Amino acid sequence: MKRISVLSVLLFAVTICFAQPKVVEKAIVKVKTEMTFPENFGNDRGPGGGGGEGGGFSMPRDMETNTTMYYTPSFMKVESMSDFGNNVVITDRVNKKTTTLIEAMGRKTGFYSTDADMDAMRAKTDSMRQLKRDSLQAMGLTFKDNKPELVYSDETKKISGVVCKKVTIKSKGQGGAVTENVIWYNPEFKMAATSTAAGNTSGFGGGGRGGMMSMTGIQGLELIEGFPMEYEMVRGNGFKIHMTVLKVQPDANIDEKIFEIPKGFDLKPMSSMQGGNGEGMRMIFRRGGEN
Repeated sequence: MKRISVLSVLLFAVTICFAQPKVVEKAIVKVKTEMTFPENFGNDRGPGGGGGEGGGFSMPRDMETNTTMYYTPSFMKVESMSDFGNNVVITDRVNKKTTTLIEAMGRKTGFYSTDADMDAMRAKTDSMRQLKRDSLQAMGLTFKDNKPELVYSDETKKISGVVCKKVTIKSKGQGGAVTENVIWYNPEFKMAATSTAAGNTSGFGGGGRGGMMSMTGIQGLELIEGFPMEYEMVRGNGFKIHMTVLKVQPDANIDEKIFEIPKGFDLKPMSSMQGGNGEGMRMIFRRGGEN
């Protein structure tokens, strides 16, 4: 009987071991993103739309972006291409610096920031948020820090040749309303924390700021036991985003030359650029429908 009990424990331990996804530090990921913007987005800041008085540009109603992401322990690169323009974000975790390159309308511009810059900006935002919360609490309102709940399912779906599983992330807003987002993920591997969090950025598979997933406002993505392969998110203001991984290469051999900053761009510190903190994109989620 003792032998049977010991054998059962060993078999259980082996099963748990095999159930854990492999942790990957290097990868190349190709993603397609389809976005639908609110009808008034980009057209309410002046005649040019988004550019204030007298000029600027008008955001398209629908936009498709093809993105390639490169992960290594020391660097991350997110390269996005669309009809609207090209955008590259290179994170140097060794020197704790992030450079964003923008190529649009015949111009090559960009900005750079350090982790200290981003931490200072986040501290300022947190301070303003706390001030607003303190004012509401003085009026008798109470707040709770609600952590997202992940509900796993055995339901499967084949995405880009990979059998993926389903997880639903449930999060509660300040008003008490529960938002549910369905994520399809590859249970065989997940990105290492150093590949998705260091340098204060993430990618499709993480939840830090600066990466594609962080644009959605979905909390808890970094908690998924696997690599996200597809999801769709819809806001009450009409904004919709659908992301699908087209190809993923775990343990890829990546030449670090790919992370070098190309010449020909007019680079400035982020602090000197109005809206360099991504405020324009965050407005998508604020206008109607965010809890």
